[in-house]
Amino acid sequence: MDIDEKYNQKNKKFMKSIYKKIIFIISAIALFTVIVAVVKYSLTYIENNPEKYLPTQKKDRN
Repeated sequence: MDIDEKYNQKNKKFMKSIYKKIIFIISAIALFTVIVAVVKYSLTYIENNPEKYLPTQKKDRN
């Protein structure tokens, strides 16, 4: 192997690890953003429709 070939192989491995890290970070940010958006939407929906989520009392039938 030439010195250039060894350098190219090391460089390819290094670039693959960088790409994996970048993809992982982007995926983590996207997942976190989706979770936050769902929680925010759910809380807004509950605030706007309290009658669906307030506990109701049973009336006695005497």
